[in-house]
Amino acid sequence: MDNKRHFLPLITLLLLAFPLYSQAGTIHSIEQEISAFKASGLHKYAPLTTSRVEAYLGAAMLASETQKDEEAAAALKRTEEMLAEARVTAAGFQAQFRNLIELRREAKSVEDIVATSTHEETSLAPQQQLAEAERLLDQVIMTRERGELNKTQEHAAAAKAAYREALNANYSQLSVLTARAISKASSSGAKRYAPVTYKAANEQLAALRGYIDGFDSTPPAHSTEAYYLAIEAQLISEQVKLWRKSSSSFEEIVIREREFRQNLARTLDMQTPESVLLVSHSPKELIAAVQGLKTALETERKARADDAVRLKIQFEEELQSKLNSQTDAQRSQITDMKEVFRAKLERETYEKKRQAQLRSQFKKGDADIFVNLDGSLLIRMIALQFPSGSSKIDPQQNDLLARLKLALEAYADRTVRIEGHTDDQGDVKPNQVLSLKRAEAVRDFLISAGTDAGRLKALGYGEVRPIASNEFPQGRAMNRRIDIVIDAAK
Repeated sequence: MDNKRHFLPLITLLLLAFPLYSQAGTIHSIEQEISAFKASGLHKYAPLTTSRVEAYLGAAMLASETQKDEEAAAALKRTEEMLAEARVTAAGFQAQFRNLIELRREAKSVEDIVATSTHEETSLAPQQQLAEAERLLDQVIMTRERGELNKTQEHAAAAKAAYREALNANYSQLSVLTARAISKASSSGAKRYAPVTYKAANEQLAALRGYIDGFDSTPPAHSTEAYYLAIEAQLISEQVKLWRKSSSSFEEIVIREREFRQNLARTLDMQTPESVLLVSHSPKELIAAVQGLKTALETERKARADDAVRLKIQFEEELQSKLNSQTDAQRSQITDMKEVFRAKLERETYEKKRQAQLRSQFKKGDADIFVNLDGSLLIRMIALQFPSGSSKIDPQQNDLLARLKLALEAYADRTVRIEGHTDDQGDVKPNQVLSLKRAEAVRDFLISAGTDAGRLKALGYGEVRPIASNEFPQGRAMNRRIDIVIDAAK
């Protein structure tokens, strides 16, 4: 009895060591996480995985509405796992292509200035180059997420070149607009009232023109700064001139600056007068207080890190102590648990390989493949078409069906249902018979090609299971189909 009391906490510790199997959050909380992820803009760097996240969340909602709690929990857990994968994918893309992302931001910033700051007719070439660069960036994102690394590098190099071309095409116009902005700032008295900002704008413009004229081979890192500095110089000049018109305005500036110091001092827990007019904290004192706070935070952070290390060591020692105190039978049970986890991971890896083998047999446009929550797979043979009213297989379809046969070999241990479907044109009974004959024709082809007949079952549903509206030709075409269902493992 005493050994059992010690063993139960150990089981709890082991289960905590496997976060993959922890309880999933609620639908509402995960919805909020997804919304925050999309609001951050990171989802655009993992579009395929984000789509899977939303699909699993939809499945969880549907299962929850129909009170299928186990299915809902499984789908919700998969949603969390996919969301974590999307975050990792997006962060990895940002880290790998930071320079490309910065180049894109620079190109779009220049394009925005050129597009909004002039009424003159401009060439469409830069806009077309930028659009091409955006298309190539989408290809970089998609191919990286699919694992097509060679294509990813090719598209990245092409996107970088396209963004650079768009920038080069816009630099001349940007230079003109910046010069105009500097001229306006000068007219506002920027040389006198905002000399530092005005000088910086001129220096940045000189660097931009040096690159345009070929004196400098290195393009400016932030080519839009000169334009925005010129605008800022003009604003400062106009503000200073307003202040000079009122003798009281200088005192207002001092009071506002003292209010800022007072608020900062209170935030830093420094003693400060109640009256803002008596605040006398110097910048040196405030900086010292901030540095003291920073030092205190770093000390606390280090202490927490040390505590984490200590607790980890303590946990490992306690775990080892508990392991050493268990009987051979209890250790065997722990080993069995680990084996169960390991076997599950191996099954998941094996299943992914089988799905990849199945998908590799089909070309784009041949079939849509879906993995259902119960473990079954649906192969929708969108390229398999029959003549109207006929169940005879066109010889041109033989290659597609031969590859279907090879795909099914990846799941030789499972039974397969061949389901025939029609649109709602004509009577119900003839449609059902026609759909069954078409399913049987596919089954007979597979058997003749060497597939075990005992695995195959042909079914005809006629018009009763549409996947699109029969009111339009496109919908009716989608409803006339053959679905291959690979049943879940028993």
